[in-house]
Amino acid sequence: MKEIHIDQEKYERILQAALVQFAAGGYQKASTDKIAVEAEVSKGLIFHYFGKKQVLYEKTISHVIDFLNEQSQDLFLKNYTDLVEVVVVSTQHKLKLEQKYPEYIHLLISAYAEKETLPKEIQMKLSLYLEQNMESANKLFQNIVKQLPIKADITEQDVVQLVSGVFHQIYTESLYYLNTHPEITEIKQLQFLAERAEIYMNILQNGFLMKKTSES
Repeated sequence: MKEIHIDQEKYERILQAALVQFAAGGYQKASTDKIAVEAEVSKGLIFHYFGKKQVLYEKTISHVIDFLNEQSQDLFLKNYTDLVEVVVVSTQHKLKLEQKYPEYIHLLISAYAEKETLPKEIQMKLSLYLEQNMESANKLFQNIVKQLPIKADITEQDVVQLVSGVFHQIYTESLYYLNTHPEITEIKQLQFLAERAEIYMNILQNGFLMKKTSES
């Protein structure tokens, strides 16, 4: 196979232009013509470097995922002592990321919104990203649960699985909402789901039954 000599500066410009176009129009509507114009390269060069639109999208998604993972490393390294705090801090973190890197977040939102219509390779990459996030979250939950005064008849693992189940439920609701509301492009439009997650965590951590008062 003939080796492709890549001009790194042009390659980066193409990825950045692709990021903007894919974030705005999604995979199906994004135009390689517009990407070429914005990157100030020929359309032929894009296909020379990436072969086809799907590969360009995969490379762009990979870049976004790697970048956001790097930006979120500190989030999983902090010492939390409260489940509700995790929800609040992670929500604030996502909002800050969106303010600072809007195209990155918007691309990820659009990718999940049209996930079922994307090529299988991209679906797998998005699923892997979620699995890695859930694995990191589970480790975080385990560290928090160890510090909580859990009742003697309840195991730490059961609590972790319950908390993970709540996070998975919120994720499922998020995907459903994105699929049924294609106009959603910003994290703040999903704020109600973060608030719901906070309510769920409060109930898990503090219970939902009123304490019985002793009869006089």
